[in-house]
Amino acid sequence: MPAESTFYAPLQYQPQWMWLGVVLIVLVAGWYGWLFRPHRALTSAGRMSDQPDLETMRSRCLEAIEATAADADAGRVPVRDAHQRLSFLVREFAGAATALPVTSMTLDELRHEGFDGLAEGIAEIYPSEFSALPVQPVSHSADIARKVVQAWN
Repeated sequence: MPAESTFYAPLQYQPQWMWLGVVLIVLVAGWYGWLFRPHRALTSAGRMSDQPDLETMRSRCLEAIEATAADADAGRVPVRDAHQRLSFLVREFAGAATALPVTSMTLDELRHEGFDGLAEGIAEIYPSEFSALPVQPVSHSADIARKVVQAWN
């Protein structure tokens, strides 16, 4: 019994699947374009236009250090939290000044990047920041934080 040899052509996809693929490709390309877009426009002087200058950042950081020390003295913030906040403020200032992820760097990484003064200041705050009982008063850590921020150039 001879088998009937019939050829069946492959099924064609419906056109909406092709358009869905095109839309997905456009969306992914748009997402990558948004992700890698320039964040700030340069001014004619070559500086970033919407980034505050170093002195403005310094004064804001010093104000935040003063507020943290005052909150700790008044008992509104636990002492350990105040030490942690001071360390974060100094790191945040350095990160804003350099555009590097300073808040997540270890002391060795800070030294490797050439931020020895910052690393030494943070190392002085560490004992009170991480110990169960504070080793030094918040005012001492605030003084260290002020010195690091004021010495930054």
